[in-house]
Amino acid sequence: MKQKNICLARVAKNIAYVVAPVFAIILIASIISLAIMDSDIRLKDANNYYETRIFSDRYLNSIYENYNRMKNIIAQEKANKEYEHTYIQSAALNENKDNIYYFTNYNTNFYYLIIDAKEQVIITNLEHTMRTDDIQGIIGKLKENSLYWNFENKEIDTSISNLKMEDIRYTYQFENILEDEEIMIYTSLLNNVPYSDVYGMSKVGYDFAIKMNSSAPILIPVSIIALVICMFIIMHGIGRVAKQEEIYLNWFDKWKLEIVLMIGIAIMLIGVMFFVAIDSGIRTIIITGFTIGFVIIYLGCILMLETLVKRLKTHTMLKSTIIYSILRSIKELVDNFQIATKLIIFFWGFCLLGFILTMAMINATDGGELWFTGGLLLTQGILSFKYLLKKRQEFEKIEQALKSIYEGNTKISLKPNEMKGVLKRLATYIEDIAGGLSNAVNESLKSERLKTELITNVSHDIKTPLTSIINYVDLLKKEEMPNEKCTEYLNILDSKSQRLKKLTEDLVEASKASSGNIKLQIENINVVELIKQVSGEFEDKFQSRGLEEIMTVPEETVFIKADGRYMYRVLENIYSNSAKYAMENSRIYVDVIAQPQSVVIQMKNISQEKLNISADELMQRFVRGEASRNTEGSGLGLSIAESLTQLQNGKFHIYLDGDLFKITIGFERKF
Repeated sequence: MKQKNICLARVAKNIAYVVAPVFAIILIASIISLAIMDSDIRLKDANNYYETRIFSDRYLNSIYENYNRMKNIIAQEKANKEYEHTYIQSAALNENKDNIYYFTNYNTNFYYLIIDAKEQVIITNLEHTMRTDDIQGIIGKLKENSLYWNFENKEIDTSISNLKMEDIRYTYQFENILEDEEIMIYTSLLNNVPYSDVYGMSKVGYDFAIKMNSSAPILIPVSIIALVICMFIIMHGIGRVAKQEEIYLNWFDKWKLEIVLMIGIAIMLIGVMFFVAIDSGIRTIIITGFTIGFVIIYLGCILMLETLVKRLKTHTMLKSTIIYSILRSIKELVDNFQIATKLIIFFWGFCLLGFILTMAMINATDGGELWFTGGLLLTQGILSFKYLLKKRQEFEKIEQALKSIYEGNTKISLKPNEMKGVLKRLATYIEDIAGGLSNAVNESLKSERLKTELITNVSHDIKTPLTSIINYVDLLKKEEMPNEKCTEYLNILDSKSQRLKKLTEDLVEASKASSGNIKLQIENINVVELIKQVSGEFEDKFQSRGLEEIMTVPEETVFIKADGRYMYRVLENIYSNSAKYAMENSRIYVDVIAQPQSVVIQMKNISQEKLNISADELMQRFVRGEASRNTEGSGLGLSIAESLTQLQNGKFHIYLDGDLFKITIGFERKF
């Protein structure tokens, strides 16, 4: 049998669900215990609950409440004798021959007997039995308990330490009782307070607080830390399953959020009903009811927490609502309209709503209506402006994307899902076009790279035998030739092999320059100094063809950022081009123009041959300005110069005007 994979995060989450309520109960109980003990410093000095001021104050209030009840009965009797019977019945009293009124006992631990000898009225909450038919029987029943408080003949007899005469003499409750001349009160509290009234629950709370108080300062921080850890484990483990990185959504998590919330509220209301519906004095029943109610509420909280966190993690909280579904349906309906139809609906809808709100403002009868309708009109204007602004931003995004594609940048990100309707479809089309162009460019670059690699490999294969030929020619030149013809042939072989070597080197360099496969060492270069250096190298070649160089350079030092080696090669190529193709006995003009932000190097001359081709054609590889091809050269010089210039972030341009040939090279100026 195949063993199931276990998700540790999910197991840890389930353990945390069990542990968390335990620490929560400990935390709440610890805080309550500290609050109870700190509420009255005298609580710490008491040996038990019955010696606390909380107990004595509550006991005195119970005496006074029932004393007032008796006074109300007497007042009713005096006011209307006919009303006496009705009042007594509604208060659940029973009357006998001794004029004793028995109030129904609602399972309380507190029992009393109050006698007004002057008015001949007696009330008690003891159950009417044969043992309690007379006053002595009731008093005897009360004396069965160890905690008592009696007031007779203006004297107090009590076993409660805080309710003696010296303790309560000046309280307002006892002063009112003391004013009655012939009042007698007998009270007692059942031993061990068996019923769950205020006395029983207070005693339980006090006993628990005493036990928790000593350890509460330690339990509170430990419980808080444990709860934080449990919450982290729970939040991390929600939605995790074995061998799945994505958050797992069950059938309940796919229900509409409003329905889920109603189910959660219903479950919690059922739990609350167990808290409030149990009306019993038996502690076991009360604790059982509270436990069931707490478990139901806790399970409901877990159910709601699970589904809400899963929806947050999967970003489906809003999308899972009924309102979202309705709005999405309306949106899809609107998006399917033609743009002209939408404009008509939006425009006239805006005008109609604005008209209605304006008329409402005119007909407003008071300030409140005026402010309300004015606020609605303002809100409509703000929302409409926001909508138009959003559309404008979407149009600008599309415009920028088209501009980027026009400039050759196909890497755009329009995010069509953030747009709506026609603009969304338009954005999708543009992204598809950009993607197609990008693929085409990548294919072109791939093809160019393959060509470059082919040229490099072939050139390398050619250089090996060519080097051998050159070496053997050098060796033959050292030998004595049999006749002049052999010497002539050897010189031709030497010349052609050297030219082939130069062509091969130019071909490799052109290939590297066009593909960008060159490592640059960018540094500050003195342009004027570099040009003068190159000019000196070509001085003899210019003089051999009767060429006069006229150089114009600025007096100050001018710097650009470039690679010195390759910048020298660029200038060498354009000087070589002029030395080969300029008209003999003419002038060559070299200018360095220093502008505030840039530096322009310009060279111009008159061509010896007619320039019957365009500048773009002249820049192509293996193209030369003279058709006879009598001059030495590969036709790669200008192409190499252009590629090297662009690799160094410069600009290279050729201008042809009749026989005038001009080259400009531009760089950013550095100070």
